[in-house]
Amino acid sequence: MGAAVRAVWRLSAIVLLAACASSATRPAASAPDVDPRDPLAGTRLMQLGQALVSEGKIAEGLERYRAALALQPKNPTIYNLIGLAELKGGNPAKAVEAFNRALALAPQYSDVRNNRGAAYVQLGQFAMAEADYLTVLSDSTHANRASVYFNLGSLYLARGNLSAAEENLRRAAVPSGPIEAFFTLAQVEERLGKVELAEAAFRNAMDKAPERPDIALGLGMLLESLGRKEEARDAFRRVVALAPDSAEAKQARTHLE
Repeated sequence: MGAAVRAVWRLSAIVLLAACASSATRPAASAPDVDPRDPLAGTRLMQLGQALVSEGKIAEGLERYRAALALQPKNPTIYNLIGLAELKGGNPAKAVEAFNRALALAPQYSDVRNNRGAAYVQLGQFAMAEADYLTVLSDSTHANRASVYFNLGSLYLARGNLSAAEENLRRAAVPSGPIEAFFTLAQVEERLGKVELAEAAFRNAMDKAPERPDIALGLGMLLESLGRKEEARDAFRRVVALAPDSAEAKQARTHLE
């Protein structure tokens, strides 16, 4: 499959909303939209920060997190949120610093360790990332194991270890797992020459995210390579119908001409 239709593997990040009640003796929050005397000020600031970060307003979100930190300086969740914001803003080194602060306060905080692994990947420190992911998987109480398996599988894919990538992505491609686990698994199976498994993974991904043109395009390319031209054309038509102005639609049209 061409590079244009390969998934850019993504790293999942787990965000906790829980926070301790703030104390009236703490320094006042600098954010104007929350009263620092409110017992739930820290939680409100974190929620505001998350909303801003999700909108791409990283600096504004970080301002809210730091205001929350002024109220609750020993809350590891705030450091985790700061790390996630820095990671989204393209500052993995700063993200690692924040995650380290969170882990210093809560060494068993597996979500933070998973997120730190994502930061290490961005820094190209793959061995450190792998160690973090494996440590999280050793925690039998960690709820979102599928996300960690996806991260680990994506890491092995980036390093060119297709067998290890396949093994971990299969463990991630469960009903509760991320959509990208199915999509990335399909591409790995195709590269390994396991076309039936690749088709099944593409179709599972499309069932989970029928609105995604990139998944339909990937399936169409696979079917075309197998000589199943009419089925491939159906997939390409689906791409165009879903996102007529997209890069995927432009590529699909070249196969429909």
